Amino acid sequence: MILAQAIKIKMDCPGGNNMTQEHPLIEEYRRFSPGSETASVRAREVFPGGDTRASAHYAPYPLVVEEASGCTLRDVDGHEILDFMNNFTSLIHGHAFGPVVEAVQRQIGRGSAFAAPSEDQIALAEIITGRVASIEQMRFTSSGTEGTQMAIRCARAATGRQKIMKIEGGYHGSYELAEVSLVPMPNMCGPLEAPVSLPVDKSFPESVLGDTVICPYNEPTIAANLIAEHGDDLAAIIVEPVLGSMGMIPASDSFLKTLRSEADNHGIVLIFDEVITLRLGNGGAQAQAGVQPDLTCMGKIIGGGLPVGAVGGKRDLLQLFSPEQEQPIMHASTFSGNALTMAAGLAAMTHYDASEVERLNGLGNRLRAGFNECFRSHGIKAVAQGMGSLTNVLFAEGPVTNARQTMDAMIGAGHVTQLFHLTMLRHGVMSATRLMYCISTPMSEAEIDQGIAAVDKTLSDLKPYIEAERPNLLA
Repeated sequence: MILAQAIKIKMDCPGGNNMTQEHPLIEEYRRFSPGSETASVRAREVFPGGDTRASAHYAPYPLVVEEASGCTLRDVDGHEILDFMNNFTSLIHGHAFGPVVEAVQRQIGRGSAFAAPSEDQIALAEIITGRVASIEQMRFTSSGTEGTQMAIRCARAATGRQKIMKIEGGYHGSYELAEVSLVPMPNMCGPLEAPVSLPVDKSFPESVLGDTVICPYNEPTIAANLIAEHGDDLAAIIVEPVLGSMGMIPASDSFLKTLRSEADNHGIVLIFDEVITLRLGNGGAQAQAGVQPDLTCMGKIIGGGLPVGAVGGKRDLLQLFSPEQEQPIMHASTFSGNALTMAAGLAAMTHYDASEVERLNGLGNRLRAGFNECFRSHGIKAVAQGMGSLTNVLFAEGPVTNARQTMDAMIGAGHVTQLFHLTMLRHGVMSATRLMYCISTPMSEAEIDQGIAAVDKTLSDLKPYIEAERPNLLA
């Protein structure tokens, strides 16, 4: 999301004057994608900046996709591109997965949404509660954003407290409280021991910043100190077991265990945001870490590619939503648990079992090892890191363990990150602009090796520009 912001990259012309020209690798991208450029001109007439979704936008313009099947996209210029983004990890089975297509086709003929329960709704919830030990009951929402909102409201209702602790660099959806200190800008984020609550844009009210205590990622001692200082005011601690938007950084066991123990000591609700990480184990990333939260937020893969979210957890907390309570937490959402999404999600989750989890995680290990060997052989300071089927590339010596280090890597890489992304597209591989890669079930070792070969070609294209413009990235 951070790197999706459109930045016009220019370079000084030879001769040392002040004139600028577009980077040659961006010119190559334009020649590669004329149909997408034409579409971008039309888009700018109806969308601000040509964009209706910030996370999917990038400069000079995004590829326009015409169709997709399995793990392959086809853009409007006819290029076939291996999809390592999968709509930001939501398509665990890739595109047009047969059982999901059949389920959606069957359901759409019966109706897409009812103001009533459905049997698929119950069956999908039974799969999730059966796999994730900490989830005794749950509620579906329309998005992961709504799932985290309802988790925070549940924590506030349960504790009678107002403030929350969120992790620096953590992304929990598109609303102010969830985005505080998403981008810990150097010289603004304060000392590591006491981070400043930073707005991500000018829309943030001061009240939101005051209600949020920021904690650095993977710093258990600092976390314990901050919780001791603010614990009596904290309703919730919300954390991603793998810090997604800021580099796919796995949480250390000691960090998650500290959050669990300190939450217990101070009567705070511990929330795991597993919207992205639920794919990492049959019981989510929490099962891998051996730490059970009080509430878990979900989304992405549980909807089979349709809009979805959920919150689940301890029965006594979820009962606060019950209409049979005297004053339940208000949660009325037109498309929560809609019949079409439930049918798609049930098919997707039924076909994503423990053996597929293990296979995809193994492919993720192969991908990271191959990427890192490419960086080593080309003499480039970069690291592919992550967990299981989730990977992120950062131009740093690594490993990167918190959001501040990610920001340092982004700033140190300058325009190289964008050029890497655009050049990988020309070599037939799509990722997120922040260089996040995820694996879907249609993939095998052949597709992983194709992705590794694309990195090798991309680094060959980039190396002269890194030598000339970013020698700090040379090993």
